[in-house]
Amino acid sequence: MKRSLLSLLVIGVVAAAALGLSRSFFSDTETSSGNTFEAGAIDLLIDNVSYLNGSLNDGTTWTLDNLPGHLFFNFLDLKPDDEGEDTISIHVNNNDAWACMEMKLTANIDNGCTEPETVDGDAQCPTPFPSPTAPGGIGELGDEVNFVFWADDGDNVLEDDELPVLAQGKAKDVLNSKFTLADSASSIFPEIVDGQPLEGLTNYYIAKAWCFGTLGLVPVAAGSGVNPTVASGITCDGTALNNITQTDKLTADISFSAVQARHNPDFLCEPQPSPTPIACIETYAATAHEVNQGTRKNGTAVLANRSVASAMFGIPQTTGTPSDAGFPAGSFYSLGFNIGSLEGGSVVLGFTNPFYPNPAGADLQVFEVTGGTYPDEKVKVEVGTTSAGPWTVVSAAAIRDEDIEIPAGSWQFVRLTDVSNIALFESTADAYDVDAVRALCGTPGD
Repeated sequence: MKRSLLSLLVIGVVAAAALGLSRSFFSDTETSSGNTFEAGAIDLLIDNVSYLNGSLNDGTTWTLDNLPGHLFFNFLDLKPDDEGEDTISIHVNNNDAWACMEMKLTANIDNGCTEPETVDGDAQCPTPFPSPTAPGGIGELGDEVNFVFWADDGDNVLEDDELPVLAQGKAKDVLNSKFTLADSASSIFPEIVDGQPLEGLTNYYIAKAWCFGTLGLVPVAAGSGVNPTVASGITCDGTALNNITQTDKLTADISFSAVQARHNPDFLCEPQPSPTPIACIETYAATAHEVNQGTRKNGTAVLANRSVASAMFGIPQTTGTPSDAGFPAGSFYSLGFNIGSLEGGSVVLGFTNPFYPNPAGADLQVFEVTGGTYPDEKVKVEVGTTSAGPWTVVSAAAIRDEDIEIPAGSWQFVRLTDVSNIALFESTADAYDVDAVRALCGTPGD
């Protein structure tokens, strides 16, 4: 009996073990390890290649980095006729980005007086001659050092396909301005379509040239630039300067910024409200500033009766036809040529009140007196919010009574610069003849 029970117990245990094995499942496990969110980066890097009087200048040249301690110009013994050229490379690591540039003039001072300054009539130096450490006041260097900036292809040379330039003029004006490099509205680089950002890991170039004296533009043929030791595309003439700039000091800050483009489609370097005018009325230029008249083609002065700035004020006398005739001298102002330069005389005209883009059509119109059958006289047209800029080019070469579009914003000044081809004209020609400037959407009170 005991044996039978033990046998049954063994059978029961075996049966239980067999039953347990029959309840196993097939299985499989897959694991995704290391799931990660990691922020991207926008790293703006700048380098600079700098030439002084045609030779590479190591002190203002560096490779790509974040600008620690670098200076784009640091020349402490400047002499008339000195000139320089830099090409700045802009590079954004990793991601596409919008980019902006800003310059701020931080000093333009007399920085003491010397006897030669006093003798040559420096108005900031007291008479009789004081000590050399006398502080003086506003300096003249900002008027006598001239700059030009342009979008370059990286060869340090101004070429004819790199016109029009971004900015040109006196250091005190140009070094107090802002540039949009690329934002949702525009780009200065020809390889970037307006409204598209800088591509990550790509180099873009801005060139600047300066002259202690009169700066002229003589661009070389596209693709033929080598470096400034061969031909810079710029001329510099300091022979007309005297001693009033001695010891003067000019300083400026230059900064670049980059902002991510992805998910930021409407970024603007200088966002500005676009006010809706109370009433959109026609208004005309009424004041003149920075009047820099050139000469006739033969180098003689423009006739006095074509040199009255107020002749540009108010409504035009021209009809808008290709050949306007019968206008008396004194009813218009001739800008004049600058011999040896692609740009001639210039003038800044002001409006009593701001003007805006015209929702119904053209925004701005410059009226020109032709006075008979004549080659096309051309004018570069820029708009600004102050009489000193900064300036935005709205037409690189407008001809007679041409309609012009302007960017969104509030504007009050127009700068006109002759860009006529001097070779086409007779010896006594005096370049673009301004009759009037009209804004088609101004505010009441003009």
